[in-house]
Amino acid sequence: MPIGSVCLFATYAPSGNLPDYTRFYIKNLQSCGFILHVILSGCSVITEDTLNFCARYGIHVSCRKNGGLDFGAWHSLAAQGVTKGAPYILLANDSVFGPFTPLQPLLQRLQANSRPAWGLVGSRAVTPHIQSWFIGFSQEVWESAAVQRVMALPFADMSRDEIIWHGELGLSVALTANAIPLHTLWSDIASPLARLFPANPTHAYWRSGLRSGNVPFLKQELLRDNPYHIPKLAGWRTLIPQGSDFNPAWIEEYLAQTPPRQKTLPSNRKGRMVYYALSQLDRYLPFSWGIKK
Repeated sequence: MPIGSVCLFATYAPSGNLPDYTRFYIKNLQSCGFILHVILSGCSVITEDTLNFCARYGIHVSCRKNGGLDFGAWHSLAAQGVTKGAPYILLANDSVFGPFTPLQPLLQRLQANSRPAWGLVGSRAVTPHIQSWFIGFSQEVWESAAVQRVMALPFADMSRDEIIWHGELGLSVALTANAIPLHTLWSDIASPLARLFPANPTHAYWRSGLRSGNVPFLKQELLRDNPYHIPKLAGWRTLIPQGSDFNPAWIEEYLAQTPPRQKTLPSNRKGRMVYYALSQLDRYLPFSWGIKK
Protein backbone atom coordinates (compact mmCIF):
# COMPACT_ATOMS: atom_id res chain seq x y z
CA MET A 1 0.00 0.00 0.00
CA PRO A 2 1.12 3.61 -0.51
CA ILE A 3 3.26 5.07 2.26
CA GLY A 4 1.16 6.50 5.06
CA SER A 5 -1.87 4.23 4.57
CA VAL A 6 -3.48 3.35 7.89
CA CYS A 7 -5.48 0.49 9.30
CA LEU A 8 -7.95 1.09 12.11
CA PHE A 9 -8.19 -2.28 13.84
CA ALA A 10 -10.97 -2.92 16.36
CA THR A 11 -10.78 -5.79 18.83
CA TYR A 12 -12.91 -6.78 21.80
CA ALA A 13 -10.43 -7.62 24.55
CA PRO A 14 -11.86 -7.33 28.08
CA SER A 15 -8.71 -8.98 29.44
CA GLY A 16 -6.56 -6.20 27.97
CA ASN A 17 -4.55 -8.79 26.06
CA LEU A 18 -4.25 -9.51 22.33
CA PRO A 19 -4.50 -13.27 21.65
CA ASP A 20 -2.03 -14.95 19.31
CA TYR A 21 -4.42 -15.17 16.35
CA THR A 22 -5.11 -11.43 16.53
CA ARG A 23 -1.39 -10.64 16.74
CA PHE A 24 -0.84 -12.83 13.68
CA TYR A 25 -3.51 -10.92 11.72
CA ILE A 26 -2.14 -7.54 12.79
CA LYS A 27 1.39 -8.45 11.74
CA ASN A 28 0.08 -9.56 8.34
CA LEU A 29 -1.66 -6.22 7.88
CA GLN A 30 1.49 -4.38 8.84
CA SER A 31 3.49 -6.38 6.30
CA CYS A 32 1.23 -4.88 3.61
CA GLY A 33 2.47 -1.41 4.48
CA PHE A 34 -0.30 -0.19 6.79
CA ILE A 35 0.36 1.92 9.87
CA LEU A 36 -1.58 0.02 12.54
CA HIS A 37 -3.83 1.74 15.07
CA VAL A 38 -5.28 -0.98 17.31
CA ILE A 39 -7.98 -0.24 19.86
CA LEU A 40 -8.98 -2.73 22.56
CA SER A 41 -12.61 -2.38 23.63
CA GLY A 42 -13.96 -3.51 26.98
CA CYS A 43 -10.86 -2.88 29.09
CA SER A 44 -9.28 -0.03 31.01
CA VAL A 45 -5.76 -1.48 31.26
CA ILE A 46 -3.67 -3.09 28.53
CA THR A 47 -1.44 -5.95 29.65
CA GLU A 48 2.31 -5.45 29.71
CA ASP A 49 2.75 -8.33 27.27
CA THR A 50 0.46 -6.66 24.71
CA LEU A 51 2.13 -3.28 25.22
CA ASN A 52 5.53 -4.88 24.64
CA PHE A 53 4.29 -6.66 21.52
CA CYS A 54 2.93 -3.42 20.06
CA ALA A 55 6.07 -1.49 20.94
CA ARG A 56 8.24 -4.18 19.35
CA TYR A 57 6.36 -3.91 16.03
CA GLY A 58 5.68 -0.17 16.06
CA ILE A 59 1.92 -0.61 16.48
CA HIS A 60 -0.13 2.19 18.02
CA VAL A 61 -2.41 0.77 20.70
CA SER A 62 -5.11 2.20 22.96
CA CYS A 63 -8.14 0.99 24.91
CA ARG A 64 -11.65 2.17 25.67
CA LYS A 65 -14.88 1.19 27.36
CA ASN A 66 -17.03 -1.10 25.25
CA GLY A 67 -19.80 0.58 23.28
CA GLY A 68 -20.85 0.81 19.67
CA LEU A 69 -19.06 -2.40 18.67
CA ASP A 70 -16.47 -2.02 15.89
CA PHE A 71 -17.99 1.14 14.47
CA GLY A 72 -17.77 2.74 17.88
CA ALA A 73 -14.10 1.75 18.07
CA TRP A 74 -13.31 3.02 14.56
CA HIS A 75 -15.14 6.26 15.36
CA SER A 76 -13.01 6.66 18.49
CA LEU A 77 -9.78 6.17 16.54
CA ALA A 78 -10.81 8.48 13.71
CA ALA A 79 -11.68 11.17 16.28
CA GLN A 80 -8.01 11.13 17.28
CA GLY A 81 -7.09 12.36 13.80
CA VAL A 82 -5.07 9.28 12.84
CA THR A 83 -6.53 9.15 9.31
CA LYS A 84 -5.54 12.70 8.37
CA GLY A 85 -3.44 12.67 5.22
CA ALA A 86 -3.50 8.89 4.87
CA PRO A 87 -3.80 7.93 1.17
CA TYR A 88 -5.87 4.85 2.10
CA ILE A 89 -7.79 3.84 5.21
CA LEU A 90 -8.64 0.22 6.02
CA LEU A 91 -11.24 -0.72 8.63
CA ALA A 92 -10.67 -4.21 10.03
CA ASN A 93 -11.61 -6.17 13.14
CA ASP A 94 -11.01 -9.39 15.04
CA SER A 95 -14.23 -11.16 14.00
CA VAL A 96 -12.33 -13.55 11.75
CA PHE A 97 -9.60 -16.17 12.02
CA GLY A 98 -6.76 -15.83 9.54
CA PRO A 99 -5.31 -14.96 7.16
CA PHE A 100 -4.40 -18.47 6.07
CA THR A 101 -2.40 -17.11 3.13
CA PRO A 102 -0.53 -13.78 2.74
CA LEU A 103 -2.66 -10.65 2.30
CA GLN A 104 -0.36 -8.71 0.00
CA PRO A 105 -1.32 -10.64 -3.19
CA LEU A 106 -5.00 -10.11 -2.39
CA LEU A 107 -4.54 -6.34 -2.09
CA GLN A 108 -2.71 -6.37 -5.41
CA ARG A 109 -5.58 -8.31 -7.01
CA LEU A 110 -8.02 -5.82 -5.49
CA GLN A 111 -6.01 -2.94 -6.96
CA ALA A 112 -6.44 -1.46 -3.51
CA ASN A 113 -3.91 1.31 -4.22
CA SER A 114 -6.07 2.76 -7.01
CA ARG A 115 -9.72 1.89 -6.25
CA PRO A 116 -11.91 4.41 -4.40
CA ALA A 117 -13.42 1.74 -2.12
CA TRP A 118 -12.86 -1.98 -1.76
CA GLY A 119 -13.20 -5.03 0.45
CA LEU A 120 -12.85 -8.79 0.43
CA VAL A 121 -16.49 -9.93 0.53
CA GLY A 122 -19.58 -8.51 -1.16
CA SER A 123 -23.04 -9.66 -0.06
CA ARG A 124 -26.62 -9.25 -1.25
CA ALA A 125 -28.05 -9.96 2.21
CA VAL A 126 -30.57 -7.15 2.99
CA THR A 127 -28.94 -4.83 0.42
CA PRO A 128 -25.79 -5.08 -1.72
CA HIS A 129 -22.85 -4.19 0.51
CA ILE A 130 -19.19 -4.75 1.32
CA GLN A 131 -18.85 -6.67 4.57
CA SER A 132 -17.34 -4.23 7.05
CA TRP A 133 -14.86 -6.57 8.75
CA PHE A 134 -12.44 -5.65 5.93
CA ILE A 135 -13.28 -2.50 3.98
CA GLY A 136 -10.97 0.18 2.61
CA PHE A 137 -11.30 3.70 1.24
CA SER A 138 -9.19 6.24 -0.58
CA GLN A 139 -8.63 9.45 1.35
CA GLU A 140 -11.04 11.30 -0.94
CA VAL A 141 -13.86 8.80 -0.35
CA TRP A 142 -13.14 8.53 3.37
CA GLU A 143 -13.36 12.31 3.78
CA SER A 144 -16.49 12.58 1.64
CA ALA A 145 -19.61 13.89 3.33
CA ALA A 146 -21.48 10.66 2.61
CA VAL A 147 -18.98 8.43 4.45
CA GLN A 148 -18.36 10.89 7.27
CA ARG A 149 -22.10 11.17 7.94
CA VAL A 150 -22.14 7.42 8.57
CA MET A 151 -18.97 7.39 10.69
CA ALA A 152 -20.26 10.27 12.83
CA LEU A 153 -23.38 8.41 13.94
CA PRO A 154 -23.85 7.77 17.71
CA PHE A 155 -23.01 4.06 17.55
CA ALA A 156 -22.52 3.83 21.31
CA ASP A 157 -26.25 4.46 21.71
CA MET A 158 -27.27 1.78 19.21
CA SER A 159 -28.11 -1.91 19.47
CA ARG A 160 -26.13 -4.48 17.49
CA ASP A 161 -28.84 -4.66 14.83
CA GLU A 162 -28.98 -0.87 14.53
CA ILE A 163 -25.20 -0.74 14.06
CA ILE A 164 -25.42 -3.29 11.26
CA TRP A 165 -28.18 -1.33 9.53
CA HIS A 166 -26.71 2.14 9.94
CA GLY A 167 -22.99 1.22 9.93
CA GLU A 168 -22.19 -1.79 7.76
CA LEU A 169 -25.12 -1.47 5.37
CA GLY A 170 -25.17 2.32 5.61
CA LEU A 171 -21.59 2.65 4.38
CA SER A 172 -22.29 0.74 1.18
CA VAL A 173 -25.59 2.55 0.62
CA ALA A 174 -23.66 5.83 0.92
CA LEU A 175 -21.03 4.61 -1.56
CA THR A 176 -23.63 3.41 -4.06
CA ALA A 177 -25.62 6.64 -3.78
CA ASN A 178 -22.45 8.51 -4.77
CA ALA A 179 -21.75 6.23 -7.75
CA ILE A 180 -18.78 4.55 -6.07
CA PRO A 181 -18.57 0.86 -7.07
CA LEU A 182 -18.58 -1.86 -4.42
CA HIS A 183 -15.34 -3.52 -5.48
CA THR A 184 -14.57 -6.88 -3.87
CA LEU A 185 -12.64 -10.06 -4.62
CA TRP A 186 -15.44 -12.48 -3.72
CA SER A 187 -19.08 -11.56 -4.04
CA ASP A 188 -22.57 -12.94 -4.57
CA ILE A 189 -24.05 -9.52 -5.40
CA ALA A 190 -24.48 -10.46 -9.09
CA SER A 191 -25.45 -14.07 -8.39
CA PRO A 192 -28.92 -15.06 -9.69
CA LEU A 193 -29.24 -17.49 -6.79
CA ALA A 194 -28.46 -14.77 -4.26
CA ARG A 195 -31.19 -12.61 -5.77
CA LEU A 196 -33.66 -15.34 -4.86
CA PHE A 197 -32.07 -16.44 -1.59
CA PRO A 198 -29.87 -13.67 -0.17
CA ALA A 199 -27.62 -15.02 2.58
CA ASN A 200 -24.38 -14.20 4.36
CA PRO A 201 -21.80 -15.71 1.98
CA THR A 202 -19.19 -16.18 4.72
CA HIS A 203 -21.64 -18.58 6.37
CA ALA A 204 -23.54 -20.21 3.52
CA TYR A 205 -20.54 -20.52 1.19
CA TRP A 206 -17.67 -20.71 3.66
CA ARG A 207 -15.99 -23.61 1.86
CA SER A 208 -15.95 -21.86 -1.49
CA GLY A 209 -14.60 -18.72 0.13
CA LEU A 210 -11.56 -20.61 1.39
CA ARG A 211 -11.12 -22.63 -1.80
CA SER A 212 -11.31 -19.52 -3.98
CA GLY A 213 -8.06 -18.21 -2.49
CA ASN A 214 -9.67 -14.78 -2.22
CA VAL A 215 -11.01 -15.04 1.33
CA PRO A 216 -8.35 -16.71 3.51
CA PHE A 217 -10.45 -16.24 6.64
CA LEU A 218 -13.14 -17.98 8.70
CA LYS A 219 -15.74 -16.03 10.63
CA GLN A 220 -15.61 -16.57 14.38
CA GLU A 221 -19.40 -16.40 14.57
CA LEU A 222 -19.73 -19.28 12.13
CA LEU A 223 -17.51 -21.64 14.11
CA ARG A 224 -18.48 -20.42 17.59
CA ASP A 225 -22.24 -19.92 17.25
CA ASN A 226 -23.26 -21.51 13.93
CA PRO A 227 -26.52 -19.52 14.10
CA TYR A 228 -28.03 -21.22 11.03
CA HIS A 229 -27.06 -24.76 12.07
CA ILE A 230 -24.87 -25.34 9.00
CA PRO A 231 -23.70 -28.98 9.00
CA LYS A 232 -20.17 -30.40 8.72
CA LEU A 233 -18.34 -27.36 10.10
CA ALA A 234 -15.85 -29.66 11.80
CA GLY A 235 -14.07 -30.00 8.46
CA TRP A 236 -12.72 -26.45 8.60
CA ARG A 237 -9.23 -27.57 9.51
CA THR A 238 -8.82 -29.62 6.30
CA LEU A 239 -9.35 -26.47 4.22
CA ILE A 240 -6.51 -24.48 5.74
CA PRO A 241 -3.77 -24.60 3.07
CA GLN A 242 -0.79 -26.84 3.67
CA GLY A 243 2.18 -24.77 4.80
CA SER A 244 0.06 -21.93 6.17
CA ASP A 245 1.78 -19.93 8.91
CA PHE A 246 -1.52 -19.72 10.77
CA ASN A 247 -1.70 -22.17 13.67
CA PRO A 248 -5.08 -24.04 13.69
CA ALA A 249 -4.61 -24.70 17.41
CA TRP A 250 -5.40 -21.01 18.00
CA ILE A 251 -8.93 -21.63 16.70
CA GLU A 252 -9.36 -24.79 18.73
CA GLU A 253 -8.20 -23.02 21.89
CA TYR A 254 -10.59 -20.13 21.28
CA LEU A 255 -13.56 -22.43 20.69
CA ALA A 256 -12.74 -24.45 23.81
CA GLN A 257 -12.65 -21.31 25.97
CA THR A 258 -15.45 -19.24 24.39
CA PRO A 259 -19.11 -20.26 24.77
CA PRO A 260 -21.59 -19.57 21.94
CA ARG A 261 -23.27 -16.19 22.02
CA GLN A 262 -27.05 -15.94 22.01
CA LYS A 263 -28.50 -13.84 19.20
CA THR A 264 -31.17 -11.26 20.04
CA LEU A 265 -33.37 -12.80 17.34
CA PRO A 266 -32.56 -16.51 16.88
CA SER A 267 -32.75 -17.89 13.35
CA ASN A 268 -36.09 -19.36 12.36
CA ARG A 269 -36.80 -22.71 10.73
CA LYS A 270 -37.17 -21.22 7.24
CA GLY A 271 -33.83 -19.42 7.52
CA ARG A 272 -32.09 -22.55 8.72
CA MET A 273 -33.55 -24.53 5.80
CA VAL A 274 -32.29 -21.96 3.29
CA TYR A 275 -28.80 -21.93 4.78
CA TYR A 276 -28.74 -25.72 4.92
CA ALA A 277 -29.63 -25.97 1.21
CA LEU A 278 -27.08 -23.32 0.21
CA SER A 279 -24.34 -24.89 2.31
CA GLN A 280 -25.01 -28.28 0.69
CA LEU A 281 -24.74 -26.69 -2.73
CA ASP A 282 -21.52 -25.08 -1.61
CA ARG A 283 -20.23 -28.41 -0.35
CA TYR A 284 -20.99 -30.54 -3.42
CA LEU A 285 -21.11 -28.02 -6.29
CA PRO A 286 -18.70 -25.24 -5.35
CA PHE A 287 -18.60 -22.15 -7.61
CA SER A 288 -21.51 -23.41 -9.72
CA TRP A 289 -24.01 -20.79 -8.61
CA GLY A 290 -22.56 -17.53 -9.87
CA ILE A 291 -20.45 -16.12 -7.06
CA LYS A 292 -17.61 -13.93 -8.28
CA LYS A 293 -14.20 -15.40 -7.60
